[in-house]
Amino acid sequence: MSEERVRKIFEEAGLAPRAGQLEVTEKLVELIESGKRILFAAPTGWGKTIAVLTALKAASAIPAYWLVRALNIAERIAEDAARLGMFAYVAGGREKTCPLAEQLGDSIHDFCNIARHKCPYARLPPEPPVAKDWREILKLAKGYCPYYAQDMIPSELIIQNYHRRRVRPARACVVDEAHNLVEPHEKVITIARLAEAISVLRHSHSPASSRLAHAAEKLLRHIVSIAEGPVPTSLYFDEDCYNELRHVYAELLIEEPEKARALRPLVDLAQGTAYIEEEIHIFKEPQLAHARYRPLVLVTATPPPVLPIEVEVELRVPQTVKPKAVLITHVTTAFSQYSKSMATEYKRLILDWAKRARRTLVVVPSERVARDLRAWATYYETAPPKDWEGILMFRARSRFSEGLDLKAELVIVAGCPYLPPNVSENLARYYRSKGLPEPAKLAIDAPMLVATVQAAGRAWRDPTQPPRVVLADWRFARYKEELKAYFDLEEH
Repeated sequence: MSEERVRKIFEEAGLAPRAGQLEVTEKLVELIESGKRILFAAPTGWGKTIAVLTALKAASAIPAYWLVRALNIAERIAEDAARLGMFAYVAGGREKTCPLAEQLGDSIHDFCNIARHKCPYARLPPEPPVAKDWREILKLAKGYCPYYAQDMIPSELIIQNYHRRRVRPARACVVDEAHNLVEPHEKVITIARLAEAISVLRHSHSPASSRLAHAAEKLLRHIVSIAEGPVPTSLYFDEDCYNELRHVYAELLIEEPEKARALRPLVDLAQGTAYIEEEIHIFKEPQLAHARYRPLVLVTATPPPVLPIEVEVELRVPQTVKPKAVLITHVTTAFSQYSKSMATEYKRLILDWAKRARRTLVVVPSERVARDLRAWATYYETAPPKDWEGILMFRARSRFSEGLDLKAELVIVAGCPYLPPNVSENLARYYRSKGLPEPAKLAIDAPMLVATVQAAGRAWRDPTQPPRVVLADWRFARYKEELKAYFDLEEH
């Protein structure tokens, strides 16, 4: 029965199924109808999006949520849905849709929750707006809240960011690029913004402000005194101190919201796990709210060895083409073994291999390593021109490590891209508290492997022509079996 439904949907859309696509889609229909939590893995370019959309429609599992890490791929998903006769709406977060977002910055979420009664736009339109995405509703909104008005738009598919609230009833949930679930949420703030937050406290009239400013100044001095390393926030902000800070912040949101915006970085820092590396990196645990949905489809081309969500069924399409990867074991960026002489070895390695390719991507694990190697890059932490040549270098997990349309013949992963140790430790504790199996593997191994594979994926634009990959760190040898799932591995 599912076979007939799937074939009819493909035919009506004028689509010619690829080899195995019909069979996999039919299986997806059965699993969705039975309410399973499914891991669906297939190679890049195989047609995962069309297969899942077709299965949702054939199983009558609509309306459905389609969750993405970033909205830059949402338009493509909406176009595929339209080909199948499904109406999709791309929902934006408050940063994109709230008229006060530019004024209040990342404190807009708290303002909306705490001080909504003071918002001049806190009303809904008299009738549901007609729009296909957040950009259109932003143009249409006249005196009402575009963010909440999005919930009124009838839609068969709601495409939105992982972190946006989900209030509509839905018959299924799809998590795209599900390998990202093992990565913690990261936010970067500058020392200048932290100093601005201290200034706000110093001029606040709250009784606790002076004590909070003193604690924040001590924390700032500690941060300035180290070039790189964990930030021991809890030494300066215990639970009581943090609660007082939240109280002052809430008062400012109501009375002086622009000052609350300046205080927000300190609130984030006092709550999260932080690491200093040129700037202040704040990490928070991944959201696991997706786990409550049934059916749930986790879609990825590069499934990690473990996921923080229980999967009941795995549906994997074998990867017939894999990048050839060379494992080089005489170098490492491990903190205790990395030195100026080791940096020189990496320079030699990069320059030697780069001679063999017109375009080379080099991914480094940290700013500490980047400082030693970036002088040899043609481009560093920037979007290169379309016809670029030479060496492009970026840090793993930086804002340039995803979203760029890059193509290169060679990728060098110059060091294992582990998360900072204090971040991994806190993540492991969090996973353990949730009763998840293998918390250490989830916190340490999975994020490193995902970052490594995604680094190679940045250069892989043609599914039939993968780049050559160099894994330059002896610690990669610990993961030979896991790496064989992604690469055709050989030792140098």
